[in-house]
Amino acid sequence: MLRSLIILVSLAFATATAAGPWPVRVPADATRPDLPPSPALRGGDPGCAGAPVLAVAPGLDTVITGDTAGGVSAVDGYGCVGWNESGPESVLLLDVPVSTTLHLILESDVDLDLFLLSGCDSDLCVAHHIREFVVAVDGRPEPWVVVIDGYQGAAGPWSLTVRAFPAGVPPEVCTTATPLLCRTASSDAEGSLYGLPNQLFTDDCAAYLQAGGEQWYAVSLADSARASLTLSEQSFDAALWLFDGCEATSDCVAFADRGISGVQEVLVYRNLTGARRTYYLAVDAAQPPTGEFDGYYFLESVCTGGIVPNETTAWGTIKSFYR
Repeated sequence: MLRSLIILVSLAFATATAAGPWPVRVPADATRPDLPPSPALRGGDPGCAGAPVLAVAPGLDTVITGDTAGGVSAVDGYGCVGWNESGPESVLLLDVPVSTTLHLILESDVDLDLFLLSGCDSDLCVAHHIREFVVAVDGRPEPWVVVIDGYQGAAGPWSLTVRAFPAGVPPEVCTTATPLLCRTASSDAEGSLYGLPNQLFTDDCAAYLQAGGEQWYAVSLADSARASLTLSEQSFDAALWLFDGCEATSDCVAFADRGISGVQEVLVYRNLTGARRTYYLAVDAAQPPTGEFDGYYFLESVCTGGIVPNETTAWGTIKSFYR
């Protein structure tokens, strides 16, 4: 009970100022040994009773501060990694009513680690990192549990940035996407990403964020048609996404990103659904371009191999060809 009160008093909520730079890639756990989870270290409930609750909705950008010093250690390990987390914990419950992409960033001068649990048990770990991670979570009545724990007994003050973004492709893309002519002869398009809104941050296709705004295209593919989409002449670190719809449940069917600024990006996809489908292509960037020229790109599309539908012809018409 005393520990819960300490955590509750030490947490302070404050609206974040201007968002910092987005990572091109979420940093790796370079300072931790890669060990399998150890049952001997895990300890159950990290202290959810009395923990503060944060309401989470897309668009949230908040900084939370706290201090693990003065508390006691309720758990010494987690089910997703074999780190010795024998320091005291701070716990935050996230109320997430709709499916959301979370970006959590931990800052501390002491050796603290960040965990996300699907329930109040250290075995239910779904994400972990020494500093930050991006994870998609489902909306539900039960809270998601954030734990800040001390590596090998560490304790001290911390700040946590909590950002939330819509899951999947925004529905308005279906009505605003530019039609992209895709045929056997090469078809070209060009544009600039400068000043465009960032509607897509991450997806299962990629393990890191794309912070630039996107240009969206609608690509109609016949059954069995193969699309080859090539992006070139850009100076920024580009990426190409291809989705099968414009809803939170839409699937990313193809993704291309070589992770280097100015290099050609090629995305290839074949429609094997058995019917003509419209796909939605995003030209994206790892970081927002700083000007119109910096955001320029050239897009080439070629589509081949579509099945031609059968045409029904009366037998009498066919016989007339041979009279």
